[in-house]
Order: sequence, then structure tokens, then C-alpha cells
Amino acid sequence: MSRPDELMWGLFNALLPNEAPKDIPLIGVRCSCVLLNNLAEVTITQRYKNTSSNPIQAIYVFPVDDEAAVNGFTAHLGQRTVRGVIRERKDARQEYNAALALGHGAALLETAGTGALKVQLGNLESGSEAEICIVYSTLCAVEGNEIVVRVPTTIKERYMPASMLPSEIAEQPTYSHSKGVPYGLSLDVDAYMSGEILSVSSSTHPLNVRNDRENRCHCTATLGVEKAAMDGDVIIRVDHTELHKPSVVLASQPDVDQGSAGLMLTFIPEFEEEPSASGNMEFVFLVDRSGSMGFGGGKRPIDQCRDALQLFLRSLPEGCTFNIVGFGSRYEKLFSESRAYDSASLAAASQHVANLDSNMGGTEILQPLKDILSNQPGSGVSGFVTRTLFGTGTQQRQRKLFLLTDGSVGNTQEVIKTVRQHAGNTRVYTFGVGEGAAMDLVRGVARAGRGDACFIRHGEAIDEKVIGQLSKAMEPTLEDVKIDWGVLNVKEQSPANDSLAPVFNSTPYTVFALLSKDSALQGQISLSGMLNGKELAFSIDVTPWTTGRTDCRILHSLAAKRVIRDLEESSAAGDKNSAAVLALSLRYEVASSQASFVAVEEREEMQEGIMTTVRVPLSSISSQPAHQKPQLFGFAGSSGRSARINYCDCPVGAAPPPASGPPPPGPPPPVPAYAPMMRMASYADSDEDMLASDLFDSEEPPIPTRSAAPVSIKGIKNLANLESKAAARPRADYRLSSGATTTSDPLQAIVSLQTVSGSWDLDDRLATAVELPKQTIVSAQPAISASNASSLWATAVALAFLSIKCGRKQAAFSLVEKKAKKWMAKQDGSSAAYASELIASAKNLF
Repeated sequence: MSRPDELMWGLFNALLPNEAPKDIPLIGVRCSCVLLNNLAEVTITQRYKNTSSNPIQAIYVFPVDDEAAVNGFTAHLGQRTVRGVIRERKDARQEYNAALALGHGAALLETAGTGALKVQLGNLESGSEAEICIVYSTLCAVEGNEIVVRVPTTIKERYMPASMLPSEIAEQPTYSHSKGVPYGLSLDVDAYMSGEILSVSSSTHPLNVRNDRENRCHCTATLGVEKAAMDGDVIIRVDHTELHKPSVVLASQPDVDQGSAGLMLTFIPEFEEEPSASGNMEFVFLVDRSGSMGFGGGKRPIDQCRDALQLFLRSLPEGCTFNIVGFGSRYEKLFSESRAYDSASLAAASQHVANLDSNMGGTEILQPLKDILSNQPGSGVSGFVTRTLFGTGTQQRQRKLFLLTDGSVGNTQEVIKTVRQHAGNTRVYTFGVGEGAAMDLVRGVARAGRGDACFIRHGEAIDEKVIGQLSKAMEPTLEDVKIDWGVLNVKEQSPANDSLAPVFNSTPYTVFALLSKDSALQGQISLSGMLNGKELAFSIDVTPWTTGRTDCRILHSLAAKRVIRDLEESSAAGDKNSAAVLALSLRYEVASSQASFVAVEEREEMQEGIMTTVRVPLSSISSQPAHQKPQLFGFAGSSGRSARINYCDCPVGAAPPPASGPPPPGPPPPVPAYAPMMRMASYADSDEDMLASDLFDSEEPPIPTRSAAPVSIKGIKNLANLESKAAARPRADYRLSSGATTTSDPLQAIVSLQTVSGSWDLDDRLATAVELPKQTIVSAQPAISASNASSLWATAVALAFLSIKCGRKQAAFSLVEKKAKKWMAKQDGSSAAYASELIASAKNLF
């Protein structure tokens, strides 16, 4: 609960708390992003106007990416531009206060916890405009085949656990929100890739994309609406041909640290090894059931969690143990202790998951976490011995903990510390579900637990991310990782060699470094580690990729920020670490807990008047799913999925199309004049899928995509016919095996019927799920000599249906499929080849 005397989000004055609040209209927000592969330099500009008759001192609090390296701050006050300089935090405050005492204008930029900045503007004159520019660098995530650019625009209020002291609560920023703020967002992206750009898309906002005709590695993009609502993150995805290749990105700046170089090293190791013995694994799912998980239109975060858990349960390996723990203001366990994965425990878990709801109050995550971690993995289950996940020691038992939450809590650092203390026997994988999930919590817990983090936002498919994390948890990892820099002279490295995280197979592994000014800029770098007792090594030549840009400070800032983060999170905190953080901040001009930006505008005259209290809140987080928001060019596919713009070259000066929401029922809207230049990828998932790129003829060839070959559709009329045909086809009302709920998702319906062993039963439920009469399935069954011929055929039918009807989600059901094929091959009279023949025969049904 916010209190009037606490720090609020937005722009407001804190000098006269008894003064009645008055609006300062926020004119708008502009975001400019320079993207260099998955490195981003972002400039956020917010414009305000003081419409009151008195000067004000304003405080402005703004969310940024939790891993952002803030390296620039400028305040434009009327006709004057004041550039910030980096100072020790206490010195910056003193300089700011001294300037105000003399009647000058001043601005101060400080970090306000992880993922937040606080700006103070002193003596903002009546009638004048304030334009605040904040520049930060960040490393964008790579998800599947895409680089994901995320720009936060609002944030949830942090839940303050009852265990927090009043002094700790007072240090936490709280957030003022308003439903329907008058300001909006404009955005532009300038992308430079090391390979040819394949696609640019957004699941949250409409985009206009311009491809560079002379350089296919470069493109620009802007939002397709003049002013976008700031009620959720902006997500942009970019794919290019060099995405999954190891790389060394190097930049040397004459004006940064006497010409030293910043370096980003990315390995993508590939190694083949049999998965760890499933009987040695314990899986615990810690699920947020607080009230906020029930907010949102369409699929709420708690609905997404139910889908995720049903998929988790069917993908678990035989022989493991598992448990489900829900938490809110209290917590409850499905089982008192983890139970063996069998038919009875699966049935109980399925019923439990189907009934999960967001009815447990607040977000008290620490106590259930301590409860889980205080017990040794496998305790209470006979025959299991604890193992150490990394390093030396007996390796018998592993615990994999999956945290699903939409929350933001005030005791994030205590939660992270608790996870780090138990990282020797528990690996943690985290999911930030829905809009506004705290990045510092989700990423920090995964980092401390030596696992991995991902975010699932409204409108995004949850299944592939769920299986991706579970696959990582079940596969062996490269441990005891070391980096050999060869002839490079490295001053600072993040993570340090003694704290490098494990390496997941075929997953980008990134390390930052700061080199001395006399270091060689060539040579070879090696990564080595232990995989199930065997040493593996990978190497890469230092042939750095450069963009030709001379104004880019991204690498230095990010490398310094990563080293600073490591020091701030170190358990050996103290004056020594604080001094090291300050030295790095001043040398590389990066804001931190020890250093801030300050700017002073000296004035000859001071405006008279009493300062008044004003505040502009952030927009409330949207309850509308992304797929129901305006789509690209105001055109939405029948499946409700977001479109992807692969190529668009709109005429200069052409107005973007309106995006006022989903199209009304009936024929699609008229095609805008510039539509012949538009290229999009497909929406749906069946054999009748199409590419919207085929709707229009174009003089320009489309940028190739990784989609399956489309059915050619020529013209809007054919699209309308296809949609009518799809709408007329009956849709099954799938009922999950728990009997408690229904779903229209064929993948969820099929998966929910799979048994613990990996097989399916030939019954009415399966017939309904595959949209065929049961007798048709029975009549098509070939002669099978095995005693369980019916289950073998049912399993083949289920897999055939998944392959044909859900083929584009193959990554989501890959573990389910693997488990089923393994079961088929083990049956009497069967084999892997025979299983493949049965599946091929079953495909003839569809």
C-alpha cells in the first residue's frame, strides 16, 4: 500500500506535502534504440511542461531494464541544455543542494534500487518545459531464433512482506498509477546486424519496418501508431542469419579509459551427452497464487501457469519425484514431501493444477522458498542420496526448482541471497508471467540458483518456453567453467573465472571483459569445463565484428555494469567492494549505488514564487492481452496471434495506418495504399495455414523466414473465404483428464491425456481430442501383435495428430513426443523403426 510520504513513480514535487497536487502534463515519451546484434543503446526522452504559476522542484522516478548500464543524463530546461557529470553519490547530492540554495537550476540522477532511476529537477520555472534524456545500454535476450528488445514503460508496485522492517520498507520506491494517462510513447529502432536480417516483429505493438536496400544487415522500425499507450512493455524481435554463431564484439574508444577496449564474448557450445538419470531428479514447482495473478483479460497469469504445469507434468521423466507448492500470504504443498512420479501422483497433481486459482493474498515468497531449500533433495523418499550440482563430490541426487511468478517484492535481495546459499544442491529456473513481472527478481533468482530465466507475457505462447526450461533442467551441463583469454590483457571480467555459471547445450554463453589500453586485440580465446567427469574445451579466434560506428560506448558501459553488479551482489560486501564500485563508475561513467549524475544550470536571475507539489503517475498495467491489442497495420489474423513484418518499405511521409483495436467481424478492412510493399509471416498452425505475405503482389522479394512452406493465397477475397471455412469447421470442446476444466487448445488437450509411461489410451476422450469418431480410429488400426496393441495404436494416433495439427509447436511437445516414442519402442514386438511406421500409418487419418 502506497503512503503519501513515500517515494512515488512519476514527476512530482516533494517540498510541500500539505499543498494540493496539481497536474504537470506529460507531453509524451520518445524512445530511440540503436541495436547492434543483441547489444542495445536506448535513449528515453520524457517531456513535461510546468503549467502552474510557481516554480517547482520535481522528482521523477522511471523504470529501466534491471541490467541497464545508465551512462548518460541530460536535462533540457526551456532553451537551456544541462549535461550531467558523474560524481560520488554523496558529492553529487551536495552539489545539487548547494546549487538550489544559490537559486540555480539543477538536476540529479540516482539509482533507486534495481531497475529504477530517480531524477530530481530543482527550480523548474513556471511556464517552462523540462525534457529529461536518459541513456542506457543493455544486452538483449536471445529466445529461440530471435533477439528480443524490451523497453519497460511501467511497473507493478512491490509487495512488502510482513517480515520487512519499517526502515527497509522506507527505502523501497512505491508507485503511483493512474488508469488512462494522457501521454503516450513514440519509438524508433535503428538495427545493425552482423548477418542478413530475416525478420522484425512485435507481439505487443504495430510496427512500420524499413529495410535498407543497399545493406540487408540494416533496417529501421517505428511504431505503427503515433502515440502508443504506456500500459505494458514494448517487445520487438529481430532474427538474422548470424544469430547462432559464436562471436567476439570489440570496441576501442579513444575517449574512454585512455583508449582501452571493451569486449563481449559469446560462445554457443554444442555437446552430445545422455541426459542425467531421471531417477536422480527431484522437480519442485513453486507457483505464485497471489491476487495479482488473477488480473488481466483473456488468459490471466494464473491461467498461463495452469497451462504450464499441465505441460510440465506430462513431460517429466519416469522415475523422478516431484511436488507443487503454491504461495501467497501463506503457502501450501500438494504433497507433504516430494512423491514418486506415477499414475496416482500424476492424477492427483492434474486435479490440483486444474483447480489452482489466485486466491492466496500477497506475495510472501521467502518462507516457502526456505522450507523447500532447507530439506535435502529427495528427503523423505527412500533410496536417494544428495548430490552436488557442480564441482567435485558425490553426484547422486539433484533438485530442480521452477518458480512461476508475476510478482515484485520488497525483499528481492534476501530472496536471492537465500537461493545462492543453497545453489550447491538446487538449481533454479524462473518464469516471469504476465506484464510487469519484476526482472530483478526473476533474473536474480535464476542467476543465484545457477539456472535460467524467461518471461511469458500476455499473448505469448507459454508451451515452448516451458519445455525449453524443462529440457535444460534434464540435460547435463558443462560445469567448473573457465575462460582462457590467451594473449589478451584483461583487467576486469564478468562473471569472474571463479563464479562462471554452468553452460547449457547449444545456448549462447556471454562473458564481458575490459581490456588494458596496451592489450593485444587479436589471438584466441578458449572456454573449458567438465561434462559428467570429462573435460571439454571450445575456442574462438578474436576477429571482432564492428559496425563502423564511432559514437558507440555500449561495450564499455555494459562490461563495467556487469562487474559492478557482481561486486554489489557479492556476499563479501563491505568498504572494499564499495570503493571498487565507485572507481568503476567514475572511470566508465556508469550510475551505480555509489555514483550519480548531477547537472547544474547557473542563472543570473531567479524566478520568484512558492514551489507547488505536482505529480504525474505511470499508466496502470494493461489488463488486455497483447493479442487483443492493435495489430500490425491494423490487420489481425484469424488465429488471434500477432503478425510478423518481414519487409515493409512505406513511402516517405506516408501516415501509418490506424490501430484502434481488433478488426470487427466480417470481411477484412480495405488495404492501405502502401500495402503492396508489406510482408508478414503466418498466423495459424495447421495445414491450411497461410502466409499473409502471399496476400499481396510486390516488386520486392520477401525476406526469407523459417516458417513452413505456405499455402499460396492471392488476394483478400481468398483470405475471407479461408477464414469463413475455418470458422465453419466445428471445434472440439476439449475436457482435461482431471475433469475440472475445458480447453480449446488441441495441444493441451492431447498432452493432458498422456499417461505417466508416455502412452495414450484409445478411448472417447482421445477421439474427441483428435476430432475423429472413435470407430474411425479403431477401424484404421493395423494388425499389431503386441498385447497392448490398442495403446500402441492410440499413442501413434496422438503423435500423428500432434505432428500434423500442432507441427509448428513441435518444440513445445518435444519431450512428450520423445517420452511416447521411447515407450512405444520398449513394447513387446516393437522397436523404434516399428513405432515410426505406426505413426506414419496414423497420419493417414488426418
